[in-house]
Amino acid sequence: MESKLWFYAYVTLGGAVLFAGGYYLGLSGKTDTSIEAQKIVSDQKKKESKKDLQQAGLKAESNEVSSDMVANSSEKQNESYYLMEERRRSGIREILDQFVNETNPVYKYATLAEAMKQLNSDNLDATLEVFESIPFGFENMQEYRMLLYAWSQFDPYGAIDYCKSRASGMGAGFAVSGVLEGWASRNPREALAWVEKPENQVMAKLYNFGLIKGWASKDLDGASEYVMNMEGGDEVEKLAGTLAEFYNKRGFGEASSWAEKIENPKLKEAAFTKLSRSLARDKPEQMASWLEQHSDKKYATKAFENLGLRWSETDPESAIDYFSGLAEGKNQELGVKNIIGNWAKKDPLAAGTWLNEQPAGPRLDSALASYASTVSRDDAGSAMEWAVSISEEKLQQKTIRSVGQEWYRQDKNAVEAWLPESGLSEDLQKSIRNPPKKNWWQSLRDL
Repeated sequence: MESKLWFYAYVTLGGAVLFAGGYYLGLSGKTDTSIEAQKIVSDQKKKESKKDLQQAGLKAESNEVSSDMVANSSEKQNESYYLMEERRRSGIREILDQFVNETNPVYKYATLAEAMKQLNSDNLDATLEVFESIPFGFENMQEYRMLLYAWSQFDPYGAIDYCKSRASGMGAGFAVSGVLEGWASRNPREALAWVEKPENQVMAKLYNFGLIKGWASKDLDGASEYVMNMEGGDEVEKLAGTLAEFYNKRGFGEASSWAEKIENPKLKEAAFTKLSRSLARDKPEQMASWLEQHSDKKYATKAFENLGLRWSETDPESAIDYFSGLAEGKNQELGVKNIIGNWAKKDPLAAGTWLNEQPAGPRLDSALASYASTVSRDDAGSAMEWAVSISEEKLQQKTIRSVGQEWYRQDKNAVEAWLPESGLSEDLQKSIRNPPKKNWWQSLRDL
């Protein structure tokens, strides 16, 4: 009985010991696992923290660069602003001194423009002191035009008096015209009233060029109405040409419609001529399409002449095809003449072939004269055959003389052999044997 009790006690004690040991081991293992897990978490956090710090550093660096760029840009803007302000504070005189000393024409006139924007009654005297050193003539016309235009915005009467104090006659008249351009751009009726004063009538025709140019920039229709009711000669026709330029800025459709409505034949011709000069080179097809409706009109003659001249500079074949299809007359004749002249410079064989294929007759005389004169610069002997074929006597004699003189410069012996058998008059032969010396411009034209 006692031995059983000791057995049970031993077993119970051993179980307790085993339980305690197992609990301790389990607790110890759990603690090790937890520490390992904590270590992994800690390392991960360190990595993330390091990554965050790196990203934060890059972001900070980027923000710093951006801030520097903004700061630099802002600094440059401020620097530019302060420079401009400093120049303004320094006065118009310093700007004009820079203008006088500048040799680059782009910067020179940009500087003058900046000064003229600031011109007023307070700094006018300082400005005129600078201009006293600039000759008052055509060689400095652009400088004085800017001065007078700016001056006219606040004191046109003073500007006019200044012009008359610096020049007289036509010189003063042209200068005053510049004042009127600026004056009329601001108040055309007031400028017109000044021009119409009896004491200004002597120069009124000249003044009108500035008046209409300034007026048209502010009120084109009003300026047009005034010009259409003017009486005069060539100067009024030139004013119509000025109006055509302004209408063309609105678009060719409006400009051509305006020109067609002009009733005065001379003014109508001036408008057509001006529009053809503006568009015949760059938009010949458009000009040709419009002029075709006026192919038999006298007021369109110069316009057709311009079209033939300009179109043939870039595409003589298309130009000659167009003019060949027009009705016979002066407009066709002058157009073909100018085309042949330019075509012969580029391709004399093609131009000569075209002429040979045409029916002989007076309508080709102008073209033959143009071809002979052009070809003679390189081969006057061959050109003489074309000159002789002209049917109209006066034009024939004139062309033979100019071609013969060119031939004499090139091959005197050949001309001397040809003249006795030519049948030309003694006076014409004498003229051919004494060709005038070419001036610089004529020599340059022959290149």
